[in-house]
Amino acid sequence: MTSILPTDNLISGLISSIAIFVLFAIFAIAINIVIKLILRKSTGLKQQPLSIRLLSTINRPVITFLIILGVLAFLSILLRTEALDKVNFLYQNNETILQVINKIWIIVLVAGATSLTAQMLTLISSWYIESIQDKTNVGIAARLIPPIRRIFPLLIYSAGFLIILDSLDISISPLLAGFGLGGLAVALAVQPTLSNFFAGTYLITEGELKKEDFIEIEGGPSGFIVDVGWRSTKIQSRFNNLVIIPNSQLAQSIITNYSSPTPAINVRVTSGVSYESDLEKVEEIVLEVANQTIKDSPHAINENPPFFGFSEFGDSNIDFWVVIQASDRLGSFALKSTLIKNIHTRFSKEGIEINYPVRKLIGETSISDTT
Repeated sequence: MTSILPTDNLISGLISSIAIFVLFAIFAIAINIVIKLILRKSTGLKQQPLSIRLLSTINRPVITFLIILGVLAFLSILLRTEALDKVNFLYQNNETILQVINKIWIIVLVAGATSLTAQMLTLISSWYIESIQDKTNVGIAARLIPPIRRIFPLLIYSAGFLIILDSLDISISPLLAGFGLGGLAVALAVQPTLSNFFAGTYLITEGELKKEDFIEIEGGPSGFIVDVGWRSTKIQSRFNNLVIIPNSQLAQSIITNYSSPTPAINVRVTSGVSYESDLEKVEEIVLEVANQTIKDSPHAINENPPFFGFSEFGDSNIDFWVVIQASDRLGSFALKSTLIKNIHTRFSKEGIEINYPVRKLIGETSISDTT
């Protein structure tokens, strides 16, 4: 019968294994104490910095990882002790047990790293939205980070799961092929949705269309932007109706943004005066009326003077134009209406005539008519 009594080698190997485990446990406890002391000093802060949040997140996973690592190191050293040849079962299955321990070690390492990476990514994205986003007023981050925060952890966990399967000698090639075929089928099925999603990504990251901007789509509706989403963009028309436009269609259209680069917009009024009018006087009167309109109207920008010019000899009038600047697109309609009324009133007082369309017909006079 084989003896299984402890020998000096077995006892020394057992002591070494326990010592290694105790060292890992002490190291884990020391790290836990240090992290807790750092976290305790920051409890009074209104907004904790990113480093403190990261320490709070990695505290428990790191301690758990060190304890498991200590257990695996304990078993690995113990199984390599020469005295274990007295124990038939352990001696015969020594290599197999070591392989199992190595696989468990790889699984623990990959699972811990995967979970920790996903948690840190979620934490960093949340911190960015709370701190940087509020200070810089960048609306892009508030829209891009939430979907990234949902998608990236899934990708990280999927990659970790595949690595674990590969470490267990399970072929992942069929899974990858199945994912590829399944992804292709899903992509074909949701092609319109994906098209709108990527178009929405383009619109959001470009940053040219923002909430409350007044836009006009060539050959389409116009109005104020209510929301730029991932699938569609919503605008409020001038008739107070909500218009929902798919992002794929919006990305392929020519869009005029009346709020960019500044909300100010030029207002151009065209008219004409009769050929008998004094053009110098006409110019003086129109500029005077335009300047007075700028002073009186709350929709005008006072810093920019009006522009005036004659454009062409028309059929019945000498045409002219005058340009003033409104504060925004909505105010430009009221400002233009006021300017037209003021010019018409002043022309009536000054006796300046705006002719109706007139055509003068000249024909030959016959001899019979003269007699």
